Amino acid sequence: MERSFEFVQRATTRIVIGQGVEAQLGPAIQALHPDGIVLVHDASLDAMAQRIAASIGARGVLAVGGGEACKRVDMVDNLARELSRLGATRGTALVVLGGGTLTDLAGFTGSIFMRGIRCVFCPTTTLAICDASLGGKNGINHGELKNQLGTIRQPDLVFADIDWLQTLPDEQFREGLVEVAKKAAVLSLSNFEQLEQLAPALANREPAATLAAIEMAVTMKMQVVLADEREADLRRTLNFGHTIGHAIESVSGETVRHGSAVAMGLLAECRAAAPIVPGEVIGRIAALLARLGVSTTIPPQWANAGLLWQFAQKDKKVRGGRVPMFVPPILGQHTTVELTEQSLARALS
Repeated sequence: MERSFEFVQRATTRIVIGQGVEAQLGPAIQALHPDGIVLVHDASLDAMAQRIAASIGARGVLAVGGGEACKRVDMVDNLARELSRLGATRGTALVVLGGGTLTDLAGFTGSIFMRGIRCVFCPTTTLAICDASLGGKNGINHGELKNQLGTIRQPDLVFADIDWLQTLPDEQFREGLVEVAKKAAVLSLSNFEQLEQLAPALANREPAATLAAIEMAVTMKMQVVLADEREADLRRTLNFGHTIGHAIESVSGETVRHGSAVAMGLLAECRAAAPIVPGEVIGRIAALLARLGVSTTIPPQWANAGLLWQFAQKDKKVRGGRVPMFVPPILGQHTTVELTEQSLARALS
């Protein structure tokens, strides 16, 4: 039985997510009146990509290896060259089928190609559906640092069928749920409590619970984006867990996946902010992540306060040498706390 929901952000982005809705993708793209369609997909999704390309009438299909390795300047150049070869114009719709790293790469390229072409994100992971495809942030890595080059440009359409998630390994499925827990922890006590109730069903990947969590994530994030698209104030709260989380990713050479690193970062940042974040809050966040089946233990070889501090100091949010964190002093609320090398070491001890 088909279940779906839509979220329309002003006149900019239409979001359609549901179960059994793949057949609606073609009409949704045609409603944009594109001057041709190019499909970029994760190379591991070839069979799905060929099926979808035929159903939407794509003029070209481009396969790209996913993962953090694709978020590089040379990959942007390669993709732009391929778009030119296929005769893409400013009216062309770039349809992106894959996870968050591919959404970042193709979204960034689409936002600068001919000063911006239509982008349609078709996220195929819970992380991409719950976070990466939403809000218009498009970033690629530079040197050892994550998302140092980027744009903010909203996609024209975000479209996902949760049946696409069925092939995901459990670890990848669950890491996207970390982003839902993060948002609820700093934005909505009622949503956090709902996640606590849904946790067993989410761990078992039940479709109704999955769709409920995704709808929760979309609504929370897009309400924040509507209020603060350029991250001047409120949107910064969505970085909860990312200051230390991104440092863990960088120190590990990207061997720790993003969702896992953020889960580790959530608890590490709360501990670094204690007693502003009380033990009760830390305990409930830890318990929720555990019930979702997500590990929050930083691997010993990456739990080096000195190295993590070096990367934290290079975070995009740093101002005047101060490294900010955005944490929940009470579940559903947020405040800003400065991270120091001493508080980071305390959090890891």
